[in-house]
Amino acid sequence: MGKALLQVALDVTRVEDALSIAMMARENGADMIEAGTLLIKSAGITSVKSIKQVCRDIPVVADMKVLDTGAEEVELAARNGADIVTVSALAHDRTILDAVIAARNHGVKIMVDFLHVSDPLDRGMDLCELGVDYICIHRGIDAVKAGAMRMDEVMRIVKALSSSCNIPVAVAGGIDDSNICELVRAGAKVLVIGSYITRSADVGRTVRWVKRFIDSA
Repeated sequence: MGKALLQVALDVTRVEDALSIAMMARENGADMIEAGTLLIKSAGITSVKSIKQVCRDIPVVADMKVLDTGAEEVELAARNGADIVTVSALAHDRTILDAVIAARNHGVKIMVDFLHVSDPLDRGMDLCELGVDYICIHRGIDAVKAGAMRMDEVMRIVKALSSSCNIPVAVAGGIDDSNICELVRAGAKVLVIGSYITRSADVGRTVRWVKRFIDSA
C-alpha cells in the first residue's frame, strides 16, 4: 500500500442516514466506506448492498466482526456487495482461515478486528501467517470510557506491527485531528473514523479536513 487511506465508519441505525453520509463522504474523498456493526444489526445485511449501490467505485467494508462460521458469514457479506469483511481476532484460527478461503473464492478481502485482544502484538504475528489482508487495532468505546488502551499504547502497537508484519495496519477508535498525523507516521495505513465525521455539522468539509491531515503526514 502507498499513502494512508480514510475509512468512514457508518455506525448509525437507519439506512437513510447511512446513505446520506456515505454519498457525502465519497464525494469529498473518502477512500473506503464501512457499514458499521450497529447498522448491520439494525437494518440487516442488505444495508451493505444499499451502500455499495451508491459507492460502486470505492471499497465497502462490512463490519461483521465474525466470531464463528467464517465461510458462511463472509459469503453472506460478499453476496450483499461487501468488498472487505471484518473478522474478530478473538475467533478461532479455523474460523479465520475459513473466512480467508471464502474471501478468496468470492473476490473479497478480510480485515481482522483486534477489539479486546489482550496481546495484540503476539496475535498480530500469528495472523500474518493466515493470509488476512488487514489488521485493525481497535479501541472500543466502552474500553476508552473505562480508561483502557490509551492512544499512546495504540501508537506503540501500530509501530511494532507495521515494522514487523507485511500486512497493512488499520486503526479505529477515538481518531481525530489531534492524532491522525502521529498515527500515520507510526505506520497506520487505514484510519477508521466514525463519529468525528458522521456527527459533524458538515460531513463533506470534515472529510476534506481529515484527508488533508492524512496527506500532510
